[in-house]
Amino acid sequence: MSKKRQREARNVDVHLVEIYEDLANEDEDVRLNAAQSLVTKLAPGKAPTSEEVEKALNRLIRGLSSGRKAARIGFSIAFTEILSQLLGPSEKGVPSIDISIGRVLDILKSQTHPGGSLSGQEERDHYFGRLFGLEAVIKSLILFNPSVPSEHWEQVLDAIYELANKKSWLREECGWVIYEATQLLASHNCDPSYAQLAIDRLSSNGLAKTPEGISIWLAVQESFPTVKLPKGVWHGDNPLHPKEPRALAKVLKEVPHSKDSENGVETSSQRGMWYANLHFVWDIVLAGFFKSDPPPGMGQPKPSKQLKFVDFWIEVVDDSLFAASSSDERKYWGFLLASKVIREAPKGFLATIFSPNLMRCLINQLCLPERALHRLAQKLLRCFHGRAEAEPGTASIIVLGLMGDNGVTNFDQRTRTKTVEKLMIQSSAIGLMFTVSWFERLIRHPRVDEEKAGESQRQILADQLLTLVRSRHTDDVDLTPEDHEFTWPDMVLYVFSKFGYFIVGDMHEKPNTSPSPPVSEATRSLLRSRLTSCLVHLMSKPQGAIFPYSAVHTIKVFGEDDGDGGTQPLFQADDKVRRKLKHAWKLLDKIHAKVASTKDRKRAYLQAFDVLYSLTILQIYNGDADAVLVLDELKTCYDSLVKHSTDSDEASELLVEVLLSFASKPSALFRKLAEQVFTTFASEINAAGLQAMVKVLEAKENLAGQQEMFDQEEEVASEAEDDETSDAAEISADDAGSQLDDAEASSDGSDGVAPADDEELAIFDSKLAEALSTHRADNDMNGDNDGTSSDEDMDDEQMEALDTHLETIFKERKKIVSKKAEKKDAKETIINFKLRVLDLLQIYVKQQHANPIALDLILPLLLSIRTTTSKPVSEKGCNVIREFARLCKGKAVPVPIDEQAIWSLLGDVHEEAMRQSSNAHANACSQSSLLVVKVLVALNRENLREVVDIYANTRKQQLLDKHCKVQPGLFSDWNNWCISASKQ
Repeated sequence: MSKKRQREARNVDVHLVEIYEDLANEDEDVRLNAAQSLVTKLAPGKAPTSEEVEKALNRLIRGLSSGRKAARIGFSIAFTEILSQLLGPSEKGVPSIDISIGRVLDILKSQTHPGGSLSGQEERDHYFGRLFGLEAVIKSLILFNPSVPSEHWEQVLDAIYELANKKSWLREECGWVIYEATQLLASHNCDPSYAQLAIDRLSSNGLAKTPEGISIWLAVQESFPTVKLPKGVWHGDNPLHPKEPRALAKVLKEVPHSKDSENGVETSSQRGMWYANLHFVWDIVLAGFFKSDPPPGMGQPKPSKQLKFVDFWIEVVDDSLFAASSSDERKYWGFLLASKVIREAPKGFLATIFSPNLMRCLINQLCLPERALHRLAQKLLRCFHGRAEAEPGTASIIVLGLMGDNGVTNFDQRTRTKTVEKLMIQSSAIGLMFTVSWFERLIRHPRVDEEKAGESQRQILADQLLTLVRSRHTDDVDLTPEDHEFTWPDMVLYVFSKFGYFIVGDMHEKPNTSPSPPVSEATRSLLRSRLTSCLVHLMSKPQGAIFPYSAVHTIKVFGEDDGDGGTQPLFQADDKVRRKLKHAWKLLDKIHAKVASTKDRKRAYLQAFDVLYSLTILQIYNGDADAVLVLDELKTCYDSLVKHSTDSDEASELLVEVLLSFASKPSALFRKLAEQVFTTFASEINAAGLQAMVKVLEAKENLAGQQEMFDQEEEVASEAEDDETSDAAEISADDAGSQLDDAEASSDGSDGVAPADDEELAIFDSKLAEALSTHRADNDMNGDNDGTSSDEDMDDEQMEALDTHLETIFKERKKIVSKKAEKKDAKETIINFKLRVLDLLQIYVKQQHANPIALDLILPLLLSIRTTTSKPVSEKGCNVIREFARLCKGKAVPVPIDEQAIWSLLGDVHEEAMRQSSNAHANACSQSSLLVVKVLVALNRENLREVVDIYANTRKQQLLDKHCKVQPGLFSDWNNWCISASKQ
């Protein structure tokens, strides 16, 4: 029995083992430290032996074929540095080392040869190891030493090109290695012969017309102009020649088979399988265009042998990758390429990419989330926003591309996104000028033939502009009247005014440019409405008072052209109205000019009249006949309050009447106008002006109240008289609470049927039954049917008479329904008017709470809170009193002249508190009472004695009078105030 041979002990360098282990580490710092340690260990100064060096080279090359962790990266770095150190141009020479470049290449070939029965993955690892090794040899620069024979460089080239042809899935990596080699040669000023060998071998291996071949060709052509390029491959020896777009498209599209014209062999430009990333050749091609091709429209000379970028994009990208017949995989590349251009291209190239096929594909993929490339299309949209955020000036270019000739006007609606809306918000102020100008062009020619389609397209454009005004901050535009220039908001107003108030014809000196299809009256009405909405938003800005003048100034300018500028005004008026308008325009221009040169308080007054005149004139152009009369009233107010600066009570009252007329209109614009002007002139409002506003709060919330408030000449119907009686009963001392509850129940339960409605319905039913000679079904149950129905057929004359009778009956019924609708509208009108007035009163108490006449508002407000049938009116009235009471504290209280009137006011407030009403009314009475108490105490602290007596008397009334409905909150608030007052 033989004994087992014992294994011989070997000396193992543990440190070297650790170095090789660390070279595969996934941490970059660990790999670099390991590579440095190995390079140091084999440095010439350490005098390594040939055996040690060759052993290390074998170990490193084997590591290149390993797929473990980051072995290829770490081992290739160490391999490159050791070759450069020992065999590079700067090596000092180590006599003990007998290793040549040829020997290194032989070791590399033998160690990476996939011999034997290897699995597919192991074979791939060996080929990758060989490529990494060849790349390391190139990067070490040992091949480009003048003393090194060129055969070694040829040997490396042949090995790489052999791999590219043998393994198509490795072709891109092989091409990248050669491309980087040409860049390395150029950066080190190596002899052009090396590049000549690279391009010759490229052609001889049939790889010239592949994506890799194009990248190498362009790199050699740019970096080594003296190199002789192979003939017969590309027109003019240039892949980007104007005659080569089709061939170039096939190559870059990676068509499975193409024939190499020089060698006459079939070669595949495909990479063996589809990759989800773009080939690196696109970076090189695009960089070449961006570097040498001037942006479209720059007017620079263009070399005749260079394909223009716009032609390249259309033929190579749009008609190839985005063609209708292209597969989803190639469209995928197309989207990646478009995203790359959006991110990296100079600003002047962006407009080119919005080509027909790309836009068609983009819109189709965005429409439905289940489509194959939907997420990639969304990624392209994010690229749009990213570029616009980084460079706001590009946003307008992208918007024009999406909505331009190849896009669609309703891009956001079609794609169910807010792309255009967000891009317009991101755009620069200058870019928006171009965008709005483009919108004007689309409104003029919406690219449709039918009128209805034109209306739809124009509405979309108008809505986009309105959304822009509402969403976009105007901080980036000049809003100061001193040097205000034409900005993008002015241009939006200009477009709306031009197409809303004029019949637009041919542009000046440009025949056949009139709107097509013609702008309809419905569209003009829409544009006027959008103009009003824009002004509402713009006027809320700190200096937004300048925009109403901008809008009406456009109307004035076009109106003075008398059709010479291609526009005809829609506004028609008699000579008297035109004269009034002419005088108003003259005064408005004078006021607008004074705003810039006037300071302080008078400037605010001028701005207020600037807005008043502008919007009044706008109302005249909108066809409001009453607005003409307002011009005379404005002239009187202006002369008194600004021109002569006199304290005229008449002018103050007149101004309030004008503002109330604006506030009564169902328009947010005139509500905003009334609030802004009232804020400016709040200090000028006198007691008579406040009384005019109080009169609105006292109006009845029915048809009679509307007719009384707006001076209508129609006679009040009997139904309105009944409402008057009901309203009068509501404010009686005894039944106020129950009447108010009934009114509120009637208001809330609008679907219920009142007794009067039942009576009217019964009358209608009886008339209808009489005409038809029939009866209601429930009459049978009541025994009303006498059985006298006739079954005889009616003749033609009887039928005709019946038709006439029925027509009369239904006309009467229609009048009844119409009257009900009129009552409902009248109530809503009065309630809305009261809400607007309460808004003005809230502004007044905020600014003039210390004014003694503000106390005159307390009792009317309490009465309005109690008697109104509208909850919003009640709530807003309570808010006014709450704000009034909150602001009146310390020394900021009114100082009335007539103290006795204040005592009477306090008594009236307590009388109001004793009435039955809602909790909101009770709280308002309590706050009002304490407010009046503060005023009396501020006059004389001794007044507290009598105030205590008044509260005590109210308590007695609560205990002894069953009709006194005062709520406990009045006394609890009083007790809390007393505690606070006693500490002062």
